[in-house]
Amino acid sequence: MKKIICTAMLAAIGTAQAQTSEFAQLTPAQFLAKDVNFSLGAAALYLPTYTGSDEHRWAAYPMFDAQWKNGAFFSVISGLGYNFSKDPGIQYGLRMTAESARDESRSGKLRGLGDVDTAFEPGVFFNYVPNPNYALQSSIRYGSGLDHNGVQVSVGGRASTSLDVRNRLSASLSVNWANTNYLQSYYGVNATQSAASGYAQFAPSSGLTDLHVGATWNWNIDTKWSLSTGASVRHLLGDASKSPFVFQRNPVTVFSAATYSF
Repeated sequence: MKKIICTAMLAAIGTAQAQTSEFAQLTPAQFLAKDVNFSLGAAALYLPTYTGSDEHRWAAYPMFDAQWKNGAFFSVISGLGYNFSKDPGIQYGLRMTAESARDESRSGKLRGLGDVDTAFEPGVFFNYVPNPNYALQSSIRYGSGLDHNGVQVSVGGRASTSLDVRNRLSASLSVNWANTNYLQSYYGVNATQSAASGYAQFAPSSGLTDLHVGATWNWNIDTKWSLSTGASVRHLLGDASKSPFVFQRNPVTVFSAATYSF
């Protein structure tokens, strides 16, 4: 079970892209080996310069995960939160996550649009885990965007299968919705931005933002070390796909990560 959850957590790296994952990836308490369980590692990613960019960049990030049997957790993937459920098949609770910044200096195609700072998002999550190989997941997050009043809602699922005692394959599918405030911050162009950037004014409305599909291979080197490699693609939807500075509607991320559990 621990190896299966580890695979799910690492699969979320391709989704997270230097921010917390849409979903809380948690091991049911009865499968935790100790009262406090830790893992450390690092991930390397080849990802779009910004969502919707046709340019790519390399990035490396530290990985850490801590989960307590009492329901508390703190990790790069899942954020900081608490799972109130004692039922192994259901997970629900509160968490604090992070939405990564979009720096104008990252790409010439963002010039004149200004920065969108990193935002911390309080939210809730609910997961249904009928068995270790499958899960349905959902979350609501609030606080992203220029005025910190963006709302994001995500629903999805994951499935994994064992190839042998050391290797597993997993797949994930999710869809995301956001309110007008979020979309205006990350995809819109107001009058000031239009004058500075040359892009036409654009005022997106709330709606579905993207469909995300990912696949991951996980190799358990031994009982402590694991290596995961995978790829994910986002298909931008609705007004997000119509933004004047979206040049690639199907951005792809490739990643590899190594972790040590103790």
